[in-house]
Amino acid sequence: MKYLMIVIIVSSILTFSDDSIGQRRHGFEGQQRQRPERIEKFRKMRLIEVLKLNEEEAVRFFAKQRAHEERMNEFMEKRNNLLDEIEKNIQEKSNPTELVKLSDVAMNIDKDIFAERQRFQDELRKLLTPEQFGKFIVFERDFGRQVREAMQEMRQEKPKKPPGD
Repeated sequence: MKYLMIVIIVSSILTFSDDSIGQRRHGFEGQQRQRPERIEKFRKMRLIEVLKLNEEEAVRFFAKQRAHEERMNEFMEKRNNLLDEIEKNIQEKSNPTELVKLSDVAMNIDKDIFAERQRFQDELRKLLTPEQFGKFIVFERDFGRQVREAMQEMRQEKPKKPPGD
């Protein structure tokens, strides 16, 4: 029942924002973030509901989460830039010792990503009750899976346009 409700809500969100798909294809970048923002708003509402957070708790929770996401984005940006550099070195058949150095840096960034995730979870454990924390980690796993499944179902249900349209 919960899954069906999530699918219906996510489907509605995505259906009503269908205008942004056409605009995005034509290069209107302002619309590109609209869909993820809507899913993120829904995610936040569901988290507040699942964790039964009052207003003050929700503000503190999402402030910590926002700081964590910013750190994670920084790590991922560094990692992606580094992987681009590794790819370039591979294509140019650069010195193998340079690839070893770059790979070591990539592995260290991966360690930093894991450490940041652990730091965030430790911080949440202090903020939330054990039950709330358990619900949070289960929610994190399930929400992403449910959104992916809902989007996959929507793609399968969309009628294909005949060639030339």
